[in-house]
Amino acid sequence: MKQLTSNQIRQMWLDFFVTKGHHFVEPVSLIPVNDLSLLWINSGVATLKPYFDGRKTPPSKRLTNSQKAIRTNDIENVGVTARHQTMFEMLGNFSIGDYFKKEAIQFAWELLTSKEWFDIPVEKLYITVFDEDTEAYELWTKEIGIPTDHIFKMGRETNFWDVGQGPCGPNTEIFFDRGEVWDPKHLATKLLSDDLENDRYIEIWNIVFSQFNNDGTNHYTELPRKNIDTGAGLERLTSIFQDTPTNFETDLFLPTIKKVEQLSDGFSYSLDNYFHPQDAQTRTNTAFKVIADHVRAVSFAIADGVFPSNKDRGYVLRRLIRRSSVYGGYLGIHEPFLYQLVDEVVKAMQVFYPYLREKKASIEKTIYEEEVKFLKTLSKGFEMLESLITTKHEVSGQDALLLFESFGFPIELTIEIAANKQVKVDVKAFNELLAEVKENSRSARKNLQAWNNQNELFTKLTVESEFIGYETLENKQAKVVYLFVDNQEVQSTKDEEVYLILDKTPFYAEKGGQAADAGYLYLKNGSKVFVDDVQQGPLGQNIHHVQLNNHELKVGDVVEARVDEEKRLLTMKNHSGTHLVHAALRQVLGNTVMQSGSYNDEHGLRMDFTYNEKITSNQLAKTETIVNQVIDLNIPREVYYTSLEEAIKKYHALAFFTEKYDEIVRIVKFGDFSCELCGGTHVESTREIENFMITKLESKGSGVYRIHCLTSNATISEYVQTLFNNYQEEVDKLMSTYHEFKEQVTSASLETKYEAVKHVVVDKQNINQLKELVDDFKQSYKEWDKQKQDVLTQLKIKPYLEVKPQVNAQGVAEIRLETKNLSMSDLKTLADVFRNKYDDLIVILFSQSNNDNFVVVAVSESLQDQYKAIEIFKNLAVHPKGGGNANLAQGKY
Repeated sequence: MKQLTSNQIRQMWLDFFVTKGHHFVEPVSLIPVNDLSLLWINSGVATLKPYFDGRKTPPSKRLTNSQKAIRTNDIENVGVTARHQTMFEMLGNFSIGDYFKKEAIQFAWELLTSKEWFDIPVEKLYITVFDEDTEAYELWTKEIGIPTDHIFKMGRETNFWDVGQGPCGPNTEIFFDRGEVWDPKHLATKLLSDDLENDRYIEIWNIVFSQFNNDGTNHYTELPRKNIDTGAGLERLTSIFQDTPTNFETDLFLPTIKKVEQLSDGFSYSLDNYFHPQDAQTRTNTAFKVIADHVRAVSFAIADGVFPSNKDRGYVLRRLIRRSSVYGGYLGIHEPFLYQLVDEVVKAMQVFYPYLREKKASIEKTIYEEEVKFLKTLSKGFEMLESLITTKHEVSGQDALLLFESFGFPIELTIEIAANKQVKVDVKAFNELLAEVKENSRSARKNLQAWNNQNELFTKLTVESEFIGYETLENKQAKVVYLFVDNQEVQSTKDEEVYLILDKTPFYAEKGGQAADAGYLYLKNGSKVFVDDVQQGPLGQNIHHVQLNNHELKVGDVVEARVDEEKRLLTMKNHSGTHLVHAALRQVLGNTVMQSGSYNDEHGLRMDFTYNEKITSNQLAKTETIVNQVIDLNIPREVYYTSLEEAIKKYHALAFFTEKYDEIVRIVKFGDFSCELCGGTHVESTREIENFMITKLESKGSGVYRIHCLTSNATISEYVQTLFNNYQEEVDKLMSTYHEFKEQVTSASLETKYEAVKHVVVDKQNINQLKELVDDFKQSYKEWDKQKQDVLTQLKIKPYLEVKPQVNAQGVAEIRLETKNLSMSDLKTLADVFRNKYDDLIVILFSQSNNDNFVVVAVSESLQDQYKAIEIFKNLAVHPKGGGNANLAQGKY
């Protein structure tokens, strides 16, 4: 058998399928785009969902890829088993309505066994098929010639791919036999037929024959377009070709493990331990494997724009780093070290993922800072565990879960430390609680649709349409070429709402963060109908949503299509503004800034970006200044069409690997300042943007920011005027209250500050000054208001100040008093006056008003050993609701 590197295996896979007419799909980010059902991209097919359900037409009916993915449902098994990985690469080939079972099986067999390709001995390969899939069984046995003792019919649990609602179907799996040395009990093919966990027969390929739709209630119907979805794990294949005990001894992980050996306190990784296991060495090997796996997953996630935090993806990263750090401690490493392993990850993966080199410094910095934080936390975890062992002499499931989630302690480490002190850990309760946590996490997403049902209308929607909106905003001879209502094609309609396609349209469909155009279609009879939305069809057709208002429309009608010019112009200004602010942020904050989403319409722009540092007001001001300077330079917009490779190499265009690009891409360039791949509409030159203003920056989680901005003079002037009006109204309202009570308390300072606010000139440049003056005014108002309340309270309680204590039935001095229209605050002030005036006193005060009735009980400190305010309060005949303590209790009745 050939000896192949992981890079050779990946490239050979892709090259093979390209020779079979497959289009290579570049790997995309680990962060799902427009798919709330996924926390991470978790398979090779996950990024291709819109192609399979018909929402988009793929660049080819045959696709191949190598897609990085993360699965986090069983992190605890990583490092313990031979083939669990947090992040893995899935090699895939896909047919979308093209070839089906026969070709898929033939392709697999040729790639695996041909001497030109993988050249695996045929006797080493075993097959499983779904027991009801006679067609696949006969293809393998009659077409390929698989002996019957090398193929097994299996049940639904193992050989039917189904995720609930959406496409599904039977699958066939290919296994590689590693030989008897990996079969200590000599069970042979019983391991396969009984689906037993083993290290002899390794699954290396899974072909899903996607031929049914599941409606979500396990009712299955034939798909109008049948598909092939294939997956083969690169890590497993590499292990086979490099003949290693597990995935971890391959060139994907072993260099990292060797680096950890150098950093450890004399620990070594043992290959021999697989065959001659020793408990101590097994624990050591596990530590090495956990670290090598986790640092790779973390490095890729950070490169894709995720940073450690306390929720969602950020929490997964934090947990992986903490778990690695704990295992580092087991190897005698008690200082930050994971960041030193990033270089090994980059070396192993940079051939196929060259962007890792650019992100290396950012990845190292992020991991280092998280390690430093955790090492402080870790010492607290050890303290907590020591305390539990010393005081409780046991570790409950709840305590073990707390150590696991808050301090990063793997349960194995907790068990080991406790065992050394002869203390038991309630592992059963821990596992139950952990399962509950996982189920809650899954439930948070279970109602989100993982797959859309394949839409038959879209799969057959092949009508052609051309977008002419880059050059013009109208088409006087637009022909209606397609109509549909409620997912049904029609030839004519008077329905209230209709979807239609024009042969040539100036209307931009919503995509790439740019809102859809709106406007009108002018019919032959002189009436007009409103186009309120435009979305992109599977072949790139612009599908117009139209309000017909009882007008009739037919396929073949010629209409005049006219885009709302003002909406388009304002949207273009904001879209171009997004490109400029992105470039400016990268200039001010550094090239680690990476856009992760945007939205532009006629009202403004917002952009999400990743950056793992605090952003200062000065940096924002500098960013805004740079954009306005570029606007003033009147840089012309340039547009180029070229290949993705040339766009990046020649033009240095920014491409976002959350996106899938066509073979020919569109570049939008503003001089040397900004160059991005973009299909949106833009201004002719930067001066058309007129003006630019950042209105807000908000954090969307650890390492992710959202910036809100405005462009155009009119929009910014309106915003500034509204802002000034709101500030003025706010201070006017407070000042009105001041004048109402001015006779009781005056404040010359407040009046001066009010005048300063009123004299600020309405201008964009004065917003920060106005905000500071308003904040200063409000602080002075707060101080005045407190003085006013004190004066008013003294006036309100004055009629009651001469009340004297009476001796109650217990022989204790008591003031029990009913008042009118005193607030709770007034009553507490009056109670304090009485307690300061008389010693050894119990005070019980009531107040009735139109809105609420209040009661306050207060007890002198000298009496609190015998009489407690809260007890007296609870026993009052009026049955008040409230609370308090020995000193004071308060509530309503």
